[in-house]
Amino acid sequence: MLHLKLKINLFSNMGKVGYCLLICVLLVSCSTKKEVIYEGTNDDLSEERLLDTLVVTPEDLETTDQTSKTFRSSATLVYDILHTKLDLKFDWSKSHVLGKAVLTITPYFSPLDSLVLDAVGFDIHHVRLANTQKELVYKYDGTKLTVKLDRRYQRKENFILDISYTAKPDENLTSGSEAITSDKGLFFIDPLGMDPDLPTQIWTQGETENNSRWFPTFDKPNERFTQEIIITVDDKYNTLSNGRKISSIKNPDGSRTDHWKLEKPHTVYLAMIAVGEYHEEMEMWNNIPLHYMVEKGFGKHAKKIFNHTPDMMSFFTQKLNYPYPWEKYGQVVVREFVSGAMENTGAVVFGDYVQKTERELIDNDNDYIVAHEMMHHWFGNLVTCEDWSNLTLNEGFANYAEYLWFEHKYGKDRAEKHRMDEMNGYYSQVFGGSAHPLVHYYYGNKEQMFDAHSYNKGGLVLHMLRNYLGDDIFFESLNRYLTTNAFTAVEVAELRMAFEDVSGQDLNWFFDQWFLGTGHPFIDVKYTYNKENKVLLLETDMSKTPETFYQKFILSVDVALYYADGSVSYHPIVVNEKQQRFLIEELKNDPVTYVFDGKNVLLGLINENKTEDQYKAQFQYSPYFMDKVVAISNINNDTENYINQALKHPYYYIRTLGIQKINDTIASTYISKLQDLVFSDPHSEVRKEALITLANMEDFDPKAICRIVVNSEKAYPVLQVALEILGAMEDENKEEYINRFKNDESDFLSSTLVGLMTDPSNTNLEYLEKKSANVSINAMFDFYTRYQEFLAGKELNVLDRSAQHLQKIAGQKDGNMFRKYLAMGSLIKIAEDLSGRTNDSEAQDMLKTVSMMIINVAVNETNPSLKEKYEGIR
Repeated sequence: MLHLKLKINLFSNMGKVGYCLLICVLLVSCSTKKEVIYEGTNDDLSEERLLDTLVVTPEDLETTDQTSKTFRSSATLVYDILHTKLDLKFDWSKSHVLGKAVLTITPYFSPLDSLVLDAVGFDIHHVRLANTQKELVYKYDGTKLTVKLDRRYQRKENFILDISYTAKPDENLTSGSEAITSDKGLFFIDPLGMDPDLPTQIWTQGETENNSRWFPTFDKPNERFTQEIIITVDDKYNTLSNGRKISSIKNPDGSRTDHWKLEKPHTVYLAMIAVGEYHEEMEMWNNIPLHYMVEKGFGKHAKKIFNHTPDMMSFFTQKLNYPYPWEKYGQVVVREFVSGAMENTGAVVFGDYVQKTERELIDNDNDYIVAHEMMHHWFGNLVTCEDWSNLTLNEGFANYAEYLWFEHKYGKDRAEKHRMDEMNGYYSQVFGGSAHPLVHYYYGNKEQMFDAHSYNKGGLVLHMLRNYLGDDIFFESLNRYLTTNAFTAVEVAELRMAFEDVSGQDLNWFFDQWFLGTGHPFIDVKYTYNKENKVLLLETDMSKTPETFYQKFILSVDVALYYADGSVSYHPIVVNEKQQRFLIEELKNDPVTYVFDGKNVLLGLINENKTEDQYKAQFQYSPYFMDKVVAISNINNDTENYINQALKHPYYYIRTLGIQKINDTIASTYISKLQDLVFSDPHSEVRKEALITLANMEDFDPKAICRIVVNSEKAYPVLQVALEILGAMEDENKEEYINRFKNDESDFLSSTLVGLMTDPSNTNLEYLEKKSANVSINAMFDFYTRYQEFLAGKELNVLDRSAQHLQKIAGQKDGNMFRKYLAMGSLIKIAEDLSGRTNDSEAQDMLKTVSMMIINVAVNETNPSLKEKYEGIR
């Protein structure tokens, strides 16, 4: 699953640790005395990582208790559901599910005369034996359905329950987490078609244990069943579920009944349905149907939204040497999704942030999330973690799939940039006060497992294991793991044994320190070179590794020595003590620089004792992406040569670092080059960075170049910068820019347009109200910030109108959690504005009204986590 990750100020809680982090994410920024005209409002989307079920923010992590005293074991299996058949209709006016569940069950081992099913918030109409229609005695307490069977059933003896029920997900008490913002399980989106800004949809989100809110089951990840779901809806709607659609029948009343069947067993949380009016594209890959389902306005972009799906299917099948194991592969976009994306078997659900136009997709593809969800169909769906403590067996592999795909499709640099971002996310969580074992049997709440350990660290550890064992052993071990454990639930020991069986090595040491241990090593490295004897003394010190972290790290690294002729030699060492000394002898030439982790593999904070000249040589000679990032951030003198090298680098990110090294003293010599980059660089991030740098130069007027950009640029990030600059410098043309772009099919420029607005005209207010209600998650946070700025100091009639509008959004029962929170924050801002107008009696009267709005929204909120947030901002 992928979680929405909000904006993160990396290392904001880290303080000064003095380490290069191996990755040195600290973005290189030029020192300048000129006031910055533009700093940008939309971060690089590659750093606003949308994980499948993951939201990581340092503020939240600081206060999250990740540890309990209770060992979190896997669920005890008393019975086994072999097959689940659901027949579903819907009461749209009440947001009810009218369901019939037929469950084929057998005792797991011991004889069985009763059983308990998970069923949250149902009306139970009857429970019968399906073959005889005999009524069974049952008890129901609102969450558990206890059924007394007609007799005692023995092991391998099946019985079939027929349960008629009404599920009422909207009427249950719900909660949520930063990862999955609601546990409602099944969601009706604008079921009566009352909101013109929302489509009418039904969709489900089962992970972690929420599918029991719309059908009775045993809602644990170590349960598996085959499945049929029969869905009856109005004929205008498309449906999607797991497996293949085996029939679709139009009914006399204008409805249609679709029958979906999954013939291979999967776990409970992967069962899904989606209903809505979609544009659907289809194609075939190796006789597997591929479905692409998007809102009708995005039909022409459907295949580009789900980038390279057939190619990825081929790549992962070949890499794992294991055929795609399911009947079809569907991908659907839904509104108001409560997470980032979800890997339901053969029917992946994405939030609408992936729904981009062709222009939005420029240098901003969806490859990482498409790859992530696809890899889950092997790791997570075919082989499933048996409990949430072992979640990284699902999510770590899915995260590493992103690296593998980037490496294959785009080359090593993009993969390594992605790995750098993954490391930053992990370190951000750790330094926010939340380090725990990767396989964490003492978590406080299962939702906490969807974090930068299970995802980021999990993938990073797999990368180290791959490099330690080599590709042949690594991928053959993955194949053995999948083959041995197909259609079962597993724990981390089974992964270790697969690697041991293939490699012939005992790998307890690796799994103990990286999967079962906490944290990562802190390594100080000191180099002393004896020129006369051509001997390098390398001293390592891990004594600064925090005591709460694992204390027996064994690190196998290749120390790289670079020479003036461009050659390199690698020297393997094993660091396994707190303090060690290594001699590298009989060197034929004098090295010009050294890199401790010479092949850029290790997850650890590395502080190397190097001079600026050695960093310059590192930038010039090392082929590794992270070496270059670390090096250029440590070059502060005579930078022109290295700037020029960076600007010629084939990977865009290194070019942006080169631009950021241009400071005031040398800026004038780069004006022509920067202008060329604005118009001709193949990557929009470089064009954007070049434009920002030009705009911040003392003696350069950026208006002319910005006007050209506004008229010619296709990529939104560059266009946005130009509009921000022109908006700050050309008051007389603001309305022209607003009118020109306010009807754009993307939300990317919405916050910029709000920033240009000064007049509270009816037209502008209508724009603000419409966008605040439906702006996409990608633009939502910046938009609301600008919206609040626009409202500051406005007339009372404007504040009154806006407050009423914002109250509706903040109080919307099924609204997006983040939109509701931001709307509430905007209400608070209005109240603060009014409270400052102490001499205005009308303002004080309105303050009372707005305060009551705030209180009422907070009191009526049904999501405890959001209610707590509301109380916090009150």
